[in-house]
Amino acid sequence: MFKKVLIANRGEIAVRIIKACRKLGIATVAVYSQADRKALFVQLADEAVCIGPASAKASYLNREAILMAGINTNADAVHPGYGFLSEDELFAQMCAECGLTWIGPRPQLIHDFSDKTHSRKIAQQRGLPIIPGSGLITSETELYAQASALGYPVLLKASHGGGGKGIRVARSAKELLAKYQVVKEEAGTSFLDSAIYLERDFEDARHIEVQVLGLPKQLVILGDRDCSLQKHRQKVIEESNASILTSKERQQLYHLVHQLLDEAQYESLATVEFLFVHHKFYFLEMNTRLQVEHGVTEETSGVDIVCAQIKVAAKMPFTVPHLDFKGHAIECRLNAENDLKAQIFESGKLTQFKLPPAVRIDTGFQAGDLVTPFYDRLLAKIIVYAKDRPTAIKKMQAALAAIQIDGIGTNLAELKRIVKSRSFIEDRYHIHSVAQLMEEAKNESYA
Repeated sequence: MFKKVLIANRGEIAVRIIKACRKLGIATVAVYSQADRKALFVQLADEAVCIGPASAKASYLNREAILMAGINTNADAVHPGYGFLSEDELFAQMCAECGLTWIGPRPQLIHDFSDKTHSRKIAQQRGLPIIPGSGLITSETELYAQASALGYPVLLKASHGGGGKGIRVARSAKELLAKYQVVKEEAGTSFLDSAIYLERDFEDARHIEVQVLGLPKQLVILGDRDCSLQKHRQKVIEESNASILTSKERQQLYHLVHQLLDEAQYESLATVEFLFVHHKFYFLEMNTRLQVEHGVTEETSGVDIVCAQIKVAAKMPFTVPHLDFKGHAIECRLNAENDLKAQIFESGKLTQFKLPPAVRIDTGFQAGDLVTPFYDRLLAKIIVYAKDRPTAIKKMQAALAAIQIDGIGTNLAELKRIVKSRSFIEDRYHIHSVAQLMEEAKNESYA
C-alpha cells in the first residue's frame, strides 16, 4: 500500500480523498493555490504545498509545479480527483516518469477513452449505437458543413473535459460561430485543449450512466445513475439507481458496457455515459476518473469507491462484495449562484453554513470561509439514502429545508422546488426539464 498520496485537486473532492486515505492509513499531501491557502482540505492534509497563484492554469493545471511538490514531499502516488488534470494523459505519463504512481488508468487508456471523439469511434467499432455527430472541427467551413449535415439544434462540445464546461447548443446557423468561439476558449482554459466536435441535440432524452471498476481480471459494474436533471449542461440532481429502467433495459445497458470494455484490460474507475431516448441507448462518452456524483453509487452499492480506486492502483487485492443494489440514493448539488440572475457565480463570505447532520454531506467549506470566483461553484453535495425512491425524496425535502446558509446566493430555493415538483416525484423528466419543474412547483405552491 502507498505510504503517502499527493492530491492534485482542491475543495470537496480533496477532502473526500483525504478521508479515504486516512481509512487506509495513508498520509496525504495537499497542493493549493494562494486563493485556497486557508481552505478546509489544506487544513486536513498531513502536508500542504503552495503551487501558484489563484488562476487554475498557474496552479491546479500546472503539471510541473504539482510534480515537484510530489517529489519534494516523497509522495508515492498522485490522485487527480475530477476535473483539472484528472484525464490528462500527458500528466499521467509524467507522473510515471517521476516515479509517482498514477491513481487512475494507464495513459494509453486515458487517450483511448477520455477523448470524446476517439471514444465515439471505439464505441462505434464495437457495435454500440452512438449519437449522430462529427469528427474534430478544423475550420469554420467544416463547422457549417457538419452542422448543416446533422441538422439543428447541435451541440458544440470540447473533446476533452467534463463538468458541463465546454458545451454549448446552437439552434441555428446564426448562433453557430459565436458559440464555437466560446467553446474553444472555455475548453482551452479549463482543459488545456481546444479541440471541438459537434453532436446532434436530443430534446427529450434521459442521461443514464454506469459506474464500473476495472480489476486485473474482471470488469465490475457498481450500478447505474440517472443524471438527467441538468442546468446549462451541468448536473444538478443525480439518483442511483436509474429508476426508470426495466430489468431488461438494465441488462441491455450493462451488456453495452461490457461490449465496450471487456477487451480493453481497463483497470481503475470509469463511468460510461449514455443518452436514453425512446427506450434506446446511445453511447455519449466515457470518463476515466472519479465522478462528482460517485457518492450515490457508494450508498446503493455499499462500496467505498475511492478506497477501491486507491487499492487497485496500489495492486492490492480487492474482493468484490455481493452487490444487490438495494434502496435508492439522491444527490443535490448546492452551488454558489445568484438566485436572481441565473447562472451568475456568487462569491463572498459564508457567514452561516449549517447543513443537516442526519444525511451525508460532502463539502470543502465551513462557516466563515471565503468563496472565491476562480474555480467551480460547488459548495456541498447533499446525499440521502432510503429503502425506496419515495422515501428518499421525502428525506431530501427535509434535508434541504434544514439548510441554513447566509453570505452568498445559492441555488437552494431551486433545489427545494425541483424535489417538490410533481414531475420529479412521478419520475417524469428529461435533460431539459429543470426550468419546467421549477415553474411547476411554483404554480403548485399557489394552487
